[in-house]
Amino acid sequence: MNKERKMALLIDAENISAQYADYIIDEITNYGECSYKRIYGSWDKIVQTKWEGQINKNSLKPMMQFNNTRGKNASDSALIIDAMDILYRGNVDGFCIVSSDSDFTSLARRLAESGLLVIGMGESDKATEALENAFDKFVYIDVLAKEAEAEKKKEADAEAAAGLKSKQEKKSDQTGNIPSKKLISNKIKQIIMANEDLGKPTDLGQIGNELSRLYRNFDVRYYDKKGGGKYKFLKEFVADLRGLEIERIDKRVFVSIKK
Repeated sequence: MNKERKMALLIDAENISAQYADYIIDEITNYGECSYKRIYGSWDKIVQTKWEGQINKNSLKPMMQFNNTRGKNASDSALIIDAMDILYRGNVDGFCIVSSDSDFTSLARRLAESGLLVIGMGESDKATEALENAFDKFVYIDVLAKEAEAEKKKEADAEAAAGLKSKQEKKSDQTGNIPSKKLISNKIKQIIMANEDLGKPTDLGQIGNELSRLYRNFDVRYYDKKGGGKYKFLKEFVADLRGLEIERIDKRVFVSIKK
């Protein structure tokens, strides 16, 4: 976690289920410390979606709204107004908008124009491509939750079986348009060859930045390891890709094409 980066976490309670609350709070710590943790919705919707139990648990500040005008979502408007208010205060370094609602596309673009880190979290089968691309990074919270639950189940099964090897989990079919390993591998090779033409090496940091820029929903934690489980770090992910090799020189990690 970047402890120096201050983040504003804004949750659309009417669009995201409370079952993802713990995963949202855990994920945001990867980007910084939350100066704001606000949740938006009408009270009946918050009760309906079971968020009321998460408010105290995760120190969320409820921003209750009343939909007084038919066809208008007061909660969406309140979230957008608050986001701009926080932006102009100038006391945060980034935002995390938790919603799959495409109405927040323009907001994400506006926040990104200010040079701040803008993270999106939503569900893989609901978020539009335009919404995902408006963020610096868009996290499929349902995929992370499913994989985390699968990992917990796997650990429980292993304990129950007294160390016997459990059956390999089936690959999730809810990964939306996550780029394939083959596509990622080919793109990395293109980056390396472009650098070679310029006479310079390719470090792992550049690859990570380029992949995040090209594929907003790229995250190594979505991919299966060869030996089971999921990747946690880009270095181990790239090391397993066919035709590539990794070399550490001093404190930097470089990637090249195997000769």
